[in-house]
Amino acid sequence: MTEQNLTGFPSIDRPWLKYYSEEAINAPLPEGSLYDYMIAENKDRMNYTAINYFGKKITYEQLDSRIQECAKALIAHGVCPGDIVSVCMLTMPEVLVLLYAINRIGAVCNFLVLNATEEEIHKQIASTESRLVFTVDLAAGKIREAAVGTSVEEVVVIPLSASMPAPVAWVVKLKSCKEPPMEGMTGWKRFLRQGKRGGGGAFPFVPVRSDAMAVLEYTSGTTGESKGVMLSNQAINSVAFHYKRASTVLEFHSGERFLCVIPPFLAFGLVAALVMPLCIGFELIMEPDPAPKATARSFVKYRPNHVTGGPLHVESIVQCPQVKKMDLSFLSTLAYGGEKSDPIWEQKITEFIEERGAPHEVSSGYGLTETATSFCITTHRTREMLPFVKNNIKILNVDTGEELGFGQEGEVCVTGPSLMLGYYKHPEATEELFFEADGIRWMRTGDLGMVTEKGFFHITGRIKRIFWKMGDDDIVYRVYPMKIEEVICQCEAVAHCAVVGRKNTAKGYDPIAFVVKKNDEQAEHDILSSIKENCKQHLQVNSQPTEIHFIESLPMTRAGKIDYRALEKEAENT
Repeated sequence: MTEQNLTGFPSIDRPWLKYYSEEAINAPLPEGSLYDYMIAENKDRMNYTAINYFGKKITYEQLDSRIQECAKALIAHGVCPGDIVSVCMLTMPEVLVLLYAINRIGAVCNFLVLNATEEEIHKQIASTESRLVFTVDLAAGKIREAAVGTSVEEVVVIPLSASMPAPVAWVVKLKSCKEPPMEGMTGWKRFLRQGKRGGGGAFPFVPVRSDAMAVLEYTSGTTGESKGVMLSNQAINSVAFHYKRASTVLEFHSGERFLCVIPPFLAFGLVAALVMPLCIGFELIMEPDPAPKATARSFVKYRPNHVTGGPLHVESIVQCPQVKKMDLSFLSTLAYGGEKSDPIWEQKITEFIEERGAPHEVSSGYGLTETATSFCITTHRTREMLPFVKNNIKILNVDTGEELGFGQEGEVCVTGPSLMLGYYKHPEATEELFFEADGIRWMRTGDLGMVTEKGFFHITGRIKRIFWKMGDDDIVYRVYPMKIEEVICQCEAVAHCAVVGRKNTAKGYDPIAFVVKKNDEQAEHDILSSIKENCKQHLQVNSQPTEIHFIESLPMTRAGKIDYRALEKEAENT
């Protein structure tokens, strides 16, 4: 689209395409299954390292051999195309073996959320009618209890140490409290042996369609009950495809080291931090412990070229005493997701890594479980986020539904190959989310944002977090919590802030701010005065917080995001 015939609408002009090559713009999307795409992308480098697990390396060829072995065992256990197999795992080699083996035979991988309640896991197993469940040994007891009263016939237990080198595995086994075998539970090695009893001949692997469901991941449940998100082969493969085709804006090279610390029961951990690196041809360093301190430990030990995680993982790296002494010229990507970007925080992280030789700034991305995670990312060439090459964004007026132009804030609606098929057994919720325009299927995100004329995408808020308040002039005003948070966080003494609305019968909702101090020794009175003065200068009267409360830390969801529902309950009790 040339400047002479621009329409002024991002979804039509798509100015971000100028950052991509013609080859990327015209490249066909991958066909077939997750397994097909991963193998095809590595067919000429099967002897290269795919996985590094506590120093034990597994080549792509060895990984493929394990996948075939597991696929035969699944077939021997009666798993058929279309069946749903539940998996409750951490970031370990067996999770990839299971994902690709289940996918290889046309079945669906249902990722149970390990830190969900027993009741939630029971629902996730029961609704999918899974007959077979795989679990890491650390969660075996919880899974055994959650499976009671469901269709589960067998629970296969996989030790966290299964693929560790012998010395490390020995230490882990000593520390673990091993339960005696229980009825209905099978060991991993025994499960695989049952597949070998079929004689080792060829199995009837059927072609898997790209539009077939491959994975079920679950939403975080921060705005309601958690729902299963049906992701197709194409949806997941397209994320890897997009990263691979972004060579004009990303510096990714096969053979580089990629540190994965996000568990696979989060879509970001599975798609952007496990599947994508393998399809790029990275050496995937798997860290099963999602705690930030483990991230810093692995970073120091393996010196990865690329790291993605949440803000806490990034902070753990830059606060590590050993990292402060390191030359970080090897670090090409330090990326985070899960929250709205904080420019002040990002600048401090960027200054830290660049002072130590890192070639690029800290980066972030935007995506949803419903878009198989990454939809837009900041790159090695741009300071702001770009939609991926096959993706499109439409900004709609929140009140009228009309499409808005460049620089105008409204609801973010998206379309592209990574959109989910829908919510599992929730057709009404699916229907509410999607709409069709000019024969194209679009999805409402519930987020506020805008696109600039340069093609950069900005996320500015969450529609469900916006509330109304009646002013003294009896006019109803919208209150944008994220704007208040941004102003409060400008105060030097503030580490983190979250704002929620508390019902005021007469006036709508009052903005209530929760603040975390940078230093416990700082006087709250002085910080409070600074916050109030800053709010008076930069916020309208109706957006100034009614109350400001200091707390030790912000509550977090299992996905590592701020738990606003918990804060709303806290606000009601203050």
